[in-house]
Amino acid sequence: MQKKNYLFSIVMPIYNVEEYLKEAIDSIISQTIGFEDNVQLILINDGSPDNSEEICLEYADEYPENVVYIKKENEGVSVARNRGMDLATGEYINFLDPDDTLDLDVLEKVKLFFDEYKNEVDLIAIPIVFFEGKTGNHMLNYKFSHTRVIDVEIEPHLIQMSGASTFFKREDGLGELRLNPGQKFGEDASLMTDIVMKKKRYGVIHDANYNYRFRITGTSALQSSKESYDNYFPIFEQFFMPKLRHYAEVYGEVPKYVQHVIMYDLQWRIRLKEVPEVIKDKMNEYYDAVLAVLHFIDKDVIMKQNFLNWYQKHALCTMKDTNKWFVFGDSYYKTKKRMLIKGKQRVDDLVVIDKQGSIKDKLDGRSAEIDLFEVTDGKLLILGRVGSLLPQDTMKVYIEDSKGGMYQSERFSFPNEDRYMTGSVIYKFYGFKFELPITDIQETSTLKVYLEVENVIHQVSLKFSPSTRLSNKITNSYIVYNNSCMIGYNHKKNRFDIGKYSLSNMLKKERKYRAEMGRKKVKNFKKISRMRIAVRILKMFKKTPINLFMDRIDKADDSAEVLMTYFEQNKNTDKQKNYFVLDKDSADYSRLKDKFKVISYKSNIHKLLFLLADNLISTHCDRFIYQPYTGTDNYFKDLKEYKFVFLQHGITKDDMSHWLKKYDKNFSLFITSSKLEYDSIINGNYGYTSNEIKLTGLPRFDRLIDTSKNDEKIVLVMPTWRQNIVEEFSHSINGRPYSDKFKHSDYFIRWNNFFNDENLHTYLKEQGYKMIFVPHPSIRQQLDDFQLDKVEVAPYEESYSSLMKKGSILVTDFSSVYFDFAYMKKPVFYYHFDQGNWDNENGYFSYGEMGFGEITGSHNTLVTDIINTLEQGANMEEKYLDRVTSFYEYTDQNNSKRAYEEIMGLSNDNN
Repeated sequence: MQKKNYLFSIVMPIYNVEEYLKEAIDSIISQTIGFEDNVQLILINDGSPDNSEEICLEYADEYPENVVYIKKENEGVSVARNRGMDLATGEYINFLDPDDTLDLDVLEKVKLFFDEYKNEVDLIAIPIVFFEGKTGNHMLNYKFSHTRVIDVEIEPHLIQMSGASTFFKREDGLGELRLNPGQKFGEDASLMTDIVMKKKRYGVIHDANYNYRFRITGTSALQSSKESYDNYFPIFEQFFMPKLRHYAEVYGEVPKYVQHVIMYDLQWRIRLKEVPEVIKDKMNEYYDAVLAVLHFIDKDVIMKQNFLNWYQKHALCTMKDTNKWFVFGDSYYKTKKRMLIKGKQRVDDLVVIDKQGSIKDKLDGRSAEIDLFEVTDGKLLILGRVGSLLPQDTMKVYIEDSKGGMYQSERFSFPNEDRYMTGSVIYKFYGFKFELPITDIQETSTLKVYLEVENVIHQVSLKFSPSTRLSNKITNSYIVYNNSCMIGYNHKKNRFDIGKYSLSNMLKKERKYRAEMGRKKVKNFKKISRMRIAVRILKMFKKTPINLFMDRIDKADDSAEVLMTYFEQNKNTDKQKNYFVLDKDSADYSRLKDKFKVISYKSNIHKLLFLLADNLISTHCDRFIYQPYTGTDNYFKDLKEYKFVFLQHGITKDDMSHWLKKYDKNFSLFITSSKLEYDSIINGNYGYTSNEIKLTGLPRFDRLIDTSKNDEKIVLVMPTWRQNIVEEFSHSINGRPYSDKFKHSDYFIRWNNFFNDENLHTYLKEQGYKMIFVPHPSIRQQLDDFQLDKVEVAPYEESYSSLMKKGSILVTDFSSVYFDFAYMKKPVFYYHFDQGNWDNENGYFSYGEMGFGEITGSHNTLVTDIINTLEQGANMEEKYLDRVTSFYEYTDQNNSKRAYEEIMGLSNDNN
């Protein structure tokens, strides 16, 4: 017999969650408020096909006074929750999801809040904190800065969407309200909105967490919603429009709070770059549905959305005014000329106004972003973009020198910066490019940038991106060309200042730089100043070119090491100084120090040579890896003059232009190995030309040619990593710390099962083979998670090329190491049980049509294919041999020679 009057009724719909269910229930039973005296737990088995029922019955038997167990056919979460609410006898109701948990003192804190504010609120919300596949706070947690009552008429933007993280009164709050049984998305927000709007107030507790399991498998409701048809059209019909119409009818207009609820939910459905597959054939109807919602949403509500960019917000406002979908080329608003008084002068200005006459943008005070600023091939290259609502059809960018000379820019495209809305491009930045003869620049003293629109022209201020050498933080930064000319940017006067470079002028400039750092209280500014002056002086007298080579922080044995070896063999003829950068604790450090000059990563000599280098030759291109100045780069960036030679860790097969684009990385040389790879970069959105992209082959391939017979019989396993299951890189340890979530991932489970397949290991043992696992560097910290009793793990310091040459076959997933293995014409197997890293956009390479081996997502098929290939002598099939021959431009041992010649051919201009 159950007690009738509980404080809390926890309603938990259950479907296919046996893995997590006990953890969820235990978080209720262990509440500090006292489970047996205060909590009714209602478990609704919604036709779950797994063993969840056994778990439910176990708890129902142990706590018969508290646990209500109902088994029903599958009808969806809303029906299950409604059934639970009908059975609830508690004063307050909560919908805990069966794969989540509550902090153990949540119910106690909720009771205390209701005790204090019972007459003011019907609903209390607590923060959502993610765990497992993702950690951190939910994006709406900003309202939980402190425990309080929120008045939604005063702060309508502080919305509550989740039902699971709320507690509401059963009688006064819920009453006769129920969830819409046919609604699959937004059902929580709909009910919570109606409860909140009863009193237009609700409570928030800042230190009582709802723990949301963000599943690594990607199957939680929050993760899977984007791929569901019900997340699009039905939510308009079942939630957005009925809710808006209802409150418009009740109040005469839709309250701001309700507008914010709908607009928050809508923004996720329209900010997408790609059109979801499930609505591609109904886009016109979808546009009409969005426009119908916008009719009820005020512009100020649109503009306050935190997860739309500026252009998306203004596009939506324009759509509201015009009642049609916005695409790039449409005018955001109308333009209007006006007169400004600046000092004693009257100047024209151009403003952008909306339908109501409000000014949304203006030409006066406009800025431009500079993405590249360098001297190369005798020209000053300035690459930048303007972002504004001003019309682009009459837009022009000019530079004026101190002698009155005017230069008009070329247009330049920045496709990776385009702004999208549900698959449509709504904004393209106005990109501009100047290539000014350096001889002309040396004859002038200033350069000013102007923007013209509709025959109105204004000087613009400039902001410098991280890829440039000039700083936004320090106004006295400057670059030097050829020890004869210095160019800086005056942020106060919005102009480039150009002057003659000499020892005395340099010291004057550096004194100003030091004084500015002192005024801004830059830490260790005196030490920084001494370093800057020393570098400037050394550059004046430096005669011999300096090359810095680098693979990984803690490991060599890649293309940089191979190429440096070639440089060292030719140093007597090319007269260059070569240094290899490596962590002093690396096993490769002692191996290489007798072979050539090795300098310790982030040592003082590394920091000095980094600023003196003529060429940075690296297989890695992330700034946080190759730059030795952590936190102080802004004060040294104008000293860097090296040309960046990007060797790559492997062959680029996906579209990586979002990462490797010229106006961010600015490679002077980008080494490729296949004509297909070369063409994909030249013709893609990278921004490079044949001046930078060179088809030489990776230097490390030179060590892969092996004519000797391999008798070692090795199955080499080399999968890549997954970004969402490991921790972020830590500078304190120069690596990634251990991740608790890794062992729960599908990636771990799949590979661990493969490593422990009895049939495969029995065969390998009988035939004299052994399996060697080569973990990706980003998952080595997770090795203890794997059961590897029958697998040999390659030491981190083991030679990469040696492993490749010893392997009989390679098993991988999406790692580009298969390009190396196929280069030797040996069998490759692709284990594709998922899609790899989420940010890899499809490129030119098709595994089905161009891959060098069999592809499968099945464990059993993979094992069978491996055994069959080994039975046939571990030889690559003829069709894959043909693909190898057609893919690689070169299969000789001259890749280092070709790369060396390209580097030696780089211009001697100092940038």
